[in-house]
Amino acid sequence: MLAGDNKQQLVSKIDGVILQAISNSQDIAQVLNLAEHYGKFHWLNTTDRWACPELERHIFQMVEPFIGELIVPSERTRTLHVLSEGYDTGGHTPLCVNILKEQKRRNEDVAIAITRQATKKVIDDLSNHSIPIVRPAHTGLEKLKSLCQIFLTSKHVVLHIHPDDIMSALAAMIAERNGIQCHFVNHADLHFSYGPSICSSVLEITWASWLTSQKYRHPKSQSFLGIPSSTFDLEELKKTEDNSIPSFPYFISVGGVQKYQLQQSNEFIDFVEYLCGTKNQKLVLVGLSDRKPFENLTDRAQKNLALLGIQDRTQTLKLMAASQAYIDSFPEGGGTSVINAMKMGLPVFGAKSKVGMYGDDYVSENTGDLKDAIDLFLESGISQTILQERATFVNEHFSIAACTDRLERTIAGESVDIPYQFDTNSIDLTYYQKRWLEHDKIYIPPFIKINQK
Repeated sequence: MLAGDNKQQLVSKIDGVILQAISNSQDIAQVLNLAEHYGKFHWLNTTDRWACPELERHIFQMVEPFIGELIVPSERTRTLHVLSEGYDTGGHTPLCVNILKEQKRRNEDVAIAITRQATKKVIDDLSNHSIPIVRPAHTGLEKLKSLCQIFLTSKHVVLHIHPDDIMSALAAMIAERNGIQCHFVNHADLHFSYGPSICSSVLEITWASWLTSQKYRHPKSQSFLGIPSSTFDLEELKKTEDNSIPSFPYFISVGGVQKYQLQQSNEFIDFVEYLCGTKNQKLVLVGLSDRKPFENLTDRAQKNLALLGIQDRTQTLKLMAASQAYIDSFPEGGGTSVINAMKMGLPVFGAKSKVGMYGDDYVSENTGDLKDAIDLFLESGISQTILQERATFVNEHFSIAACTDRLERTIAGESVDIPYQFDTNSIDLTYYQKRWLEHDKIYIPPFIKINQK
């Protein structure tokens, strides 16, 4: 079985193969391509490689002589946000877009550069709010030159990039060299990333992301951004007469397939059997549509489980608002949906490693403790005082306006503290790496040919 030490040895071997190929190559386009594959390899596999500033410096020294002359305008006013890809699902894109819209509402000069692609909904949303969209031209070295010039026409740059976006990291190095401060939003807080050691500051979203940057990423400075909640009127969400909203009591969970790890573990599936089968409770899953992983559930559990697939953001909020409690995805969890659930005053449950989010006390150490917590909730409910305290705190400290304020304070040179306390000793920074080593799933770049036996 490819797990544990055997898997770690294979990771080390592939890591060395790609680094050696980059070191041996004199072809810039090939090096840039290999570097993207290197980032993707460590990102998708949740390895113990958190960053590689030596590689970034090597590639920068290689490409810099070929970038040529760049123009740095003397008058620059805009704050440029940089997004690798824009999606209709997940929390990554709305964090970027909602802060952009809030800055625009404040009459600030803002724009967004999309280095790869974005969905029509994302483009339309930006256009409807009159936010300029800039795209780098061409491919390879010419794309890098174009991206550098885009950065240099900005007063500040905020990176919301994918962990494998080496071109944005290189362009940030050029911008920083020319006195333009870049700020790295640490979205992939528990994964490999290009860029954190390059930028003037790293904007963190949780206690865990703060700690991992300190330990593994060597930032110049850190500041807290947080995960902004969505803007909504809870009473209006609850007023919906949409027939697609269940009228019976139900639990709800929102997340992509990777968060539940259904192909690697039965942990979540066993919990569904307990909740829907043993406890005879309804569960709505938003984001999942394939019933095959759940095919061995008992008949009662099958009847109580609803897989709704991907829903748009407004429909997801309506479904959450009508539920009796939120189940955070696990083994991986956290993110915008949890913050939104707390803002709605919903009870929140989960079973995963603590990542230092506000309200992370809802996390049970294991599924056994989670089942006990569900039992207690079904028997006696939950303190409304606690739920109201959470909702009030989220509304005050994790609104889009509050997160935008922290971004702007950071841009102005301040290091903003995390607005809540957390026991850092309870955070296991290697939790996801250890979980990944337990199963035999691995992403291998298509050009790598290694005998895994």
